[in-house]
Amino acid sequence: MTRIKLLFLLPLLSHLLAFAVSAYGSDGPQDILLPSPKPGQGLVKLPWFPAIRFFWHDTSGGPDPSAVLVAHGPTQSNTGFGMVRVFDDRLTIGPDRSSRLIGKSQGIYVSADKETVGLLMVMTLTFSDGDYAGSSLTVVGRNEIKLDVREMPITGGTGALRFAEGYVRAHTHSYDPTFSYNVVEYNCYFKKQPTAEY
Repeated sequence: MTRIKLLFLLPLLSHLLAFAVSAYGSDGPQDILLPSPKPGQGLVKLPWFPAIRFFWHDTSGGPDPSAVLVAHGPTQSNTGFGMVRVFDDRLTIGPDRSSRLIGKSQGIYVSADKETVGLLMVMTLTFSDGDYAGSSLTVVGRNEIKLDVREMPITGGTGALRFAEGYVRAHTHSYDPTFSYNVVEYNCYFKKQPTAEY
């Protein structure tokens, strides 16, 4: 009896594995579609959502900075240890300043590492355009900016992204030292619980 059950399950497991492998790219999980357990409902979507991709523009110098220094450590440090900045940064669909605005990122970053440039990031990503307009994600985590790709956890969300959990991957696209102007590419991967409208 056990052998018969195993022979029955093997094709199903193979089918599920093929779907799962095809759904994951080099950058993270994408939508996974599987047959619905209820007759007549076709394919259903697992709770991983496709990545939201945008560019984060942060300027800490020049006449109109988007990030301002509010505190610094009592002693000189090669890593800026103790530095605190508050930011209100643009999120755009592309890397250029003139690219379409899709939201804002507001929060603080703190230099919290004595050995290397490691920032504690606390920020809200609020979207003003696209499928998630009026909704937001909250990100809290370590950002070691010298690394090519950094991961930080998504700890929650609002609106259509209520109860979201997942992670972001950040990659520095460009840096202009004239005004300390950073452009960082963000890819967000998350799942969320279904919510009722109130």
